[in-house]
Formats: sequence, structure tokens, C-alpha cells
Amino acid sequence: MEPTTDPPHALSAIREDIDRLDTRMLDIMVERLALARSTLDVKRENGLYPIDGRREAEVVRRGATLARERGLEPELVREIFWRVIELSKRAYDADHAATLP
Repeated sequence: MEPTTDPPHALSAIREDIDRLDTRMLDIMVERLALARSTLDVKRENGLYPIDGRREAEVVRRGATLARERGLEPELVREIFWRVIELSKRAYDADHAATLP
């Protein structure tokens, strides 16, 4: 029996579900980034420093705790959360640079 190049229907369906979830994850990241930008607006309006290392660490710790509770590898989730925070910082830098004369 020769192997087929087309994946079985069940595999295709699973891949479609994964693709949908990947899209949702990115949509959630966009939403989170918008919220992070909103916090930066509030900080600017109130003369607060834009970066809060304590809050960042708290978010990462919480992510690791939630990961552990869900049976995920906490260290890998920590890395993901640090990357998401880095996205927020880069967006801040880009926004800030755009407002410079």
C-alpha cells in the first residue's frame, strides 16, 4: 500500500482547530497589547514611570502558577510571559518615538 500525500480527514480537522486557536491566541495578544498601551497612557497622564518591574515579575509569577495548576511547564510559560511583556515595551518605545519632535 502506497502512502498518500493527503492527511487523513481527522488530522486535517485537528489542524484546522489548531489554526483557529492560533488565530484566537494572536487576537488575545493584540487585545492585551492594547490594554498595556492604555496603562501607559494612564501612567503618562499621572506622571508615573512607564516600566514597573515589580508588576512585570508579578504577572510572570502568576502565569507560572497558573501554568503549573494546568499541568504546563512553568518555566516555558514564564518565558512566554516575558516575551509578551517585551512586546508591550516595544510598542511603548514605538509610540514614544513617534511622539518625539
